[in-house]
Amino acid sequence: MNIGKALKFCRCAKDLSLETVAERAGISVSYLSRIENQKREPALSLVGKIAEAVAVPVPIVVFLASEEGELKGLDKKAAKQFSDLALDLIRRS
Repeated sequence: MNIGKALKFCRCAKDLSLETVAERAGISVSYLSRIENQKREPALSLVGKIAEAVAVPVPIVVFLASEEGELKGLDKKAAKQFSDLALDLIRRS
């Protein structure tokens, strides 16, 4: 699972700066950068704050963070459809 990569993806998809998201989440820019670059593993509560700061539901962040093999029972077609829905949700919110 790659939470940092998913959070960065969401932030960039929303065209938000590190500074804006860090301020909204109540953390430092450097700490957010370390999370996004996989140098720190955030607690679930902090993932929630960052997800809220980028206006993306936590389950979507977790889905985007999942790596191949972590979504057992979900076939490739369903995963693709869910990915498309997730991306659409990110763009709309």
